[in-house]
Amino acid sequence: MSTKKKNYWHKLGEVRALRHLVQFGFFAFIFYVAIRHTIIGEDSGITVVSAEAYCPFGGLEGLYKFISSGGSYLQHTHLSNLVVLAAALLTAFLAKSAFCGWICPFGTLQDWLHRLGKPLRQASWLTGARRLVKKHPQFMRGLDHWLSFAKYLVLIWIMTGTIVYGVMVFRDYDPYAALLSIAELESISGLVILLLTALASLFMERPWCRYACPLGAVIGLTGKLSPVKVVRKVELCKNCRLCDAKCPMGLAPSQVTVMSSASCNGCLECVAVCPKDGALEPTLLLPGLVLPQASQPSRAG
Repeated sequence: MSTKKKNYWHKLGEVRALRHLVQFGFFAFIFYVAIRHTIIGEDSGITVVSAEAYCPFGGLEGLYKFISSGGSYLQHTHLSNLVVLAAALLTAFLAKSAFCGWICPFGTLQDWLHRLGKPLRQASWLTGARRLVKKHPQFMRGLDHWLSFAKYLVLIWIMTGTIVYGVMVFRDYDPYAALLSIAELESISGLVILLLTALASLFMERPWCRYACPLGAVIGLTGKLSPVKVVRKVELCKNCRLCDAKCPMGLAPSQVTVMSSASCNGCLECVAVCPKDGALEPTLLLPGLVLPQASQPSRAG
């Protein structure tokens, strides 16, 4: 194997191994907290922290009440939610939505389900569906683009309802809350959405993150302000489009110079899979920095 190929596989394995290790660590922590809370319970006389206390979106939902009431919280929220929200937004600013791609346990679960679904996606009975998708790539990309705005509508609905009614209007429909309290079966609606998300994850990458996650909408918008972005160096890019194929959010890094989309979750899968050293890299963009314009990508092969 040539040195060039060795460097490529080394980079690919290194980036993915680090990301998977971080994802597993956060998922294991939340899983432990949720199991401990379920087993011990809140009526045992022992102080047990709920896994929901570590959800940053709870902080966003309760932020208006916390400010307007001088420090009180919505039911099911705590000071820790506000702290985690601040940490998630700071992470988004410093590292372009890395919270979604590296930390979020629900995003990690969708990643795992998608890997498990590979044999199912290759089944012969899906041949017709695969042909239909390949036959209409422009339509599919357009549909994916417009559906991605749905998460902003979900965010507006949640924040408006929570402010008007003073309760967490989203909690009964939240698949992540349903997952954390699955043993208690607190919400049938949330459980149904959780099962639909799990089923969809077998066939596509991160469906909840792409189309419905209100926290992802906020973090994505914050990430647009980040000075750290994935940059494609036009003069080095081979236009192989491997980065496009590996992006879990359906973006096309090969067609831009700077990946500034709010949907980018900072997972760096595009960087890991790029076969050309230096062609695609996370870069600190300083004020006044002039980058070359993106070239029109040619067809690979």
